[in-house]
Amino acid sequence: MATADSTPFSTFEIPPTRRHVETIDFMLSRPALALLPESLRPAARGFLAYLATLPGSAPHVCPVCDSRAIHLAMPAGTRGMRRDSYLCRDCRKRFTVLTGTPLRLLRSEEKWKPWMSYRFQGFSQELIANFLGISNKASMTWSRAFLKAMADYDTELHAWWQAHQSTEISELTEEAARALAECQAMLAGLRATSDRRCPHCGSASVQVITSRRATEYQCHGCQRRYSNLTETPLSHLQHIELWPDYVRHLVLGYHDTELEQIFDLSKPLTNLWRQRFLQLLQARWPLLAHWTLWQWSRRRANPGNVPLA
Repeated sequence: MATADSTPFSTFEIPPTRRHVETIDFMLSRPALALLPESLRPAARGFLAYLATLPGSAPHVCPVCDSRAIHLAMPAGTRGMRRDSYLCRDCRKRFTVLTGTPLRLLRSEEKWKPWMSYRFQGFSQELIANFLGISNKASMTWSRAFLKAMADYDTELHAWWQAHQSTEISELTEEAARALAECQAMLAGLRATSDRRCPHCGSASVQVITSRRATEYQCHGCQRRYSNLTETPLSHLQHIELWPDYVRHLVLGYHDTELEQIFDLSKPLTNLWRQRFLQLLQARWPLLAHWTLWQWSRRRANPGNVPLA
């Protein structure tokens, strides 16, 4: 399957903030189907191929009576026809390859596959509309039509994808759940792990200093002190005991307003934590960062009440 266009975001004619540019470039650099369960990726590739090839294909039966006695009645371009028109010899009905499908009223078919590929990659309908130069109304119409077409193409893919379009908290894929467990274990072990080399001189000859926060060290080589957080995105952050639970809520897509209430954080601190943890996830667990950005974007329009943790 051809992935979504990996063109740098800077080539799109949209004036976002610098952080927005960096976020979108990160998502564009990820595999197009990384968010989907591995078992559903073949079906997703097939659906993208279906969207790309269907408009140029020829029907095999009449969509009205299922008769195979059909023939080309009017080629595309004749009398302004956009697609080949066929005639059924049995029921005498005229139709095109899209007649009877959810895609029958859509235009710009060359953009169908890129639109759905970007959607699988976690981008919002509004942003994809800017990418492809279509209106927001058209993007919403395509979303509904493609969802119906997906139900006809593969019921399992449709069920998973539809469940992950609501504003409710969604289940992680097995791959993302494993990465989250690994990330939480690392965060929980920051106060106990005591084998970090000096980040300044690389020396392994250190003295471990007891600390209520992340383990601290005294380097015997350069005599500098450091901790398990030194020169990491989490350096200088407080409340280390909250981090494993916080990263779980972050990955599941909880909105900043919800995180403030759950963890009793101020708005500036919540914003700082989100930025720092996303930096950590992008560097060590990119799938979790990708999932976080997708879920947060999907739920940000209507965070609602704080769900039970």
